[in-house]
Amino acid sequence: MEHDMPSTECDAGPGGAEFVRDFDSRGEDYHRAFAVFLAHTDQKVRLKGWIDEAVAGLPRRGTFLDAGAGTGQVTAWYADAFEAMIAIEPNPSLREELARACPAAEVVPAGLMEAGPPRPCDLVLCSHVFYYIEPDEWLANLEALAAWVGERGMLALILQNPRTDCMRMLRHFTGRAFDLEGLRSAFDARHGSRFEGRIETVPATIAAADPADAYTIAEFVLNVLPIPTPIPRADVERYLDRHARGADGVHRLTCDQDVLVLRPRA
Repeated sequence: MEHDMPSTECDAGPGGAEFVRDFDSRGEDYHRAFAVFLAHTDQKVRLKGWIDEAVAGLPRRGTFLDAGAGTGQVTAWYADAFEAMIAIEPNPSLREELARACPAAEVVPAGLMEAGPPRPCDLVLCSHVFYYIEPDEWLANLEALAAWVGERGMLALILQNPRTDCMRMLRHFTGRAFDLEGLRSAFDARHGSRFEGRIETVPATIAAADPADAYTIAEFVLNVLPIPTPIPRADVERYLDRHARGADGVHRLTCDQDVLVLRPRA
């Protein structure tokens, strides 16, 4: 995904104070900040390596379902690996790019709970989508995803590991973070007789030499959740200086990803 580099302007509050921008995930500011994040992390590369191995180990590669496909970048990686692709994406501003990136994919313009694939899938992927789902709805959404997995297929649900530098920063400013272990346990309590579940961690890091890029990345991370009260830009800059800036001036943050893997039991 290619975008112009973002400006460093923030929302202005009383007295001209600057605050972290509250992004609309359908807006250009969000997409630009996302592009800066991707340009300074190995997260996508490492995730692709993990998925490549998972795909290679599947006994059958009939249908790939990307749940929350966004612009289709990840979906397009596996266009030649499966006989068919289904891409679920409720956001109309992303579906145009999705259609261009994956012209062969069957696009479903619905949320996870409303969508229903026409056939069992060999790989169901849901990458960094559950941030935008209320925690009390996680289990129901995971159950919907699991219902789409074929008898010899697998589901991979991906979120950032709760112990990363990025999640520590999120907790510092919002008091909240994410953890798939509780979801895995809740799902296992209901469906452990039918599915085997485990969590694997894929390491990843962010490195930004330009303080403006580091700040934009921090804004992007903080926008994973709604920002109920304004966060001063100066507070975020001080946090980055204290917790992320190295002796060489480069800002480094871990952003490991957790993958909740579900497979039907034989």
